Amino acid sequence: MKRMMMIAAAVTMLASGAHKDAYIIAVDNNTTFNAGTSVEQFMAFRKHNPGRYVWVRRNGREYLIRDETTILRAEALFAPEVRLSPEQVALGREEAQVDKEQDRLEDKENRTAAEDRRLDELRARERDLARREKELDEKQETLEREAERAFWPSMDSAIRAGLAKLVR
Repeated sequence: MKRMMMIAAAVTMLASGAHKDAYIIAVDNNTTFNAGTSVEQFMAFRKHNPGRYVWVRRNGREYLIRDETTILRAEALFAPEVRLSPEQVALGREEAQVDKEQDRLEDKENRTAAEDRRLDELRARERDLARREKELDEKQETLEREAERAFWPSMDSAIRAGLAKLVR
């Protein structure tokens, strides 16, 4: 199932002023990388700019890049982070199942000894899931930092090479 992913949005989407560097990498209608913009800015720009592109705000200026090679290069930089998505989705589903069963047992007024043991098991599983989620979040943040370290020099080169159209 395809769905819009705003990589970095959940963890690091920042509301920013026009002076801060930011980017949107739109690789298709379902996968978008974004950092440094507010949700409102992101949605407005995406609505008015369909298709594949890289938009960057760099040193107070905004650029739109539709060069396919540049887009593919940017997409490849964030690919390791994207590969975490199935694991994140699976972890979220597992958390939801544990929460649902735990809520059901906690709401029972007269639990049996077996149900109390099951509730203890679920609480332990919940702690393990929280630990795994934290590890996955840290891994995602590391991969994002690594991608961005290579991304900005690549975008600066694209701007210098005339592949970027000045938007503002």
